[in-house]
Amino acid sequence: MDNYKPKYCVGTTYHKLNKDTNQGNAWGNWDPEKFTVEDSAFGFIVMENGATVVLESSWALNMLDPREAITTVCGTKAGGDMLDGLRINGIRNNCQYEFKPTFNAAGAAFYDGVGNGTPQEIEAKQWIDAVRGGAAPTVKPEQALVVTQILEGIYESAKTGKPYYFE
Repeated sequence: MDNYKPKYCVGTTYHKLNKDTNQGNAWGNWDPEKFTVEDSAFGFIVMENGATVVLESSWALNMLDPREAITTVCGTKAGGDMLDGLRINGIRNNCQYEFKPTFNAAGAAFYDGVGNGTPQEIEAKQWIDAVRGGAAPTVKPEQALVVTQILEGIYESAKTGKPYYFE
């Protein structure tokens, strides 16, 4: 989204399940005495250019199909999600289409890290290279600042119960 400037956000956070001892979490049980963070948080962000971002995050939520690190993008030309690998959808010749790119090419190493390490190792190496001055960072400091401002705005909105407007 080219790091557009946020206009306002609305957020909610919940501390409903983190003290529960009757647990059935998809990632295993937790010690209620050790968890002080909210069990779920939700944000609705409107950018100055009119784009909308819906953010959902939780570690304990009553749902049958827990999803981790899922992104959905709905644009004017096409959309995409990660519900079944990468899926891209749109309209072509008055028909809806779905495209699932394959990242497995003959002899080439892509996402699976063949010869390059796991995705986590690749990300850590890129960060170390950037810190050492050998590469441009994937995430620029000004982008990280905007994300931090949005997260703080969501928490402020959750605390006050009102939309948070960015100056």
